[in-house]
Amino acid sequence: MITARKRIWGWWFFDWASQPYNSLLITFIFAPFMKDLLGSGTGAQTVWGYGVGLAGLVIAIFSPFLGAIADRSGRRMPFIWVFSLMYVLGAWGLWYAVPGNFSLMLIMLSFAIGMIGMEFATTFTNAMLPDLGPREQIGRISGSGWAFGYVGGLITLLIMLFLLQASPTTGKTMLGIAPLFGLDPATREDTRVVGPLVAISYAVFCLKKKN
Repeated sequence: MITARKRIWGWWFFDWASQPYNSLLITFIFAPFMKDLLGSGTGAQTVWGYGVGLAGLVIAIFSPFLGAIADRSGRRMPFIWVFSLMYVLGAWGLWYAVPGNFSLMLIMLSFAIGMIGMEFATTFTNAMLPDLGPREQIGRISGSGWAFGYVGGLITLLIMLFLLQASPTTGKTMLGIAPLFGLDPATREDTRVVGPLVAISYAVFCLKKKN
């Protein structure tokens, strides 16, 4: 039997699992990498911008409908697993952003799929919040989950900076070592690995999510 405490921890671990998409892919690592990769070419930048904007539009249009389904449905986990699969596949696809030899459409589509999966999975996990405790405790549970998620994002970012991503000048990570797993900075493997890292992190910690 799943206790109330375990259900709360499972809900918190979803925030931990999903937050790295925001912190590493949208904010700190991958989006700036794509800006450098596309250079000053306005055409490619425009395509990328429209792709990300279209993903945001899909989220804005469908979130209210999915929210209504989540509130009324007694079976939310199947939806969460489907959207989680989108998250993992989308994040992993960013590995293929090889400088000078990549499909902008593939990378843009992967980024959008992962982003949509993240937002829609969150819609269904948020619908579980009222079931986690009495009304007077919901704010505390929600706020703690938000903070817990940011800790997960920070730790994943530190793993990226200390162990995987090399400085362009020194070829070493912030810890002063060569990137793990033989990642090649010349082909930006040390940066592109952020996609698989986020995908693996999500898969591992999302397994702690309980229905």
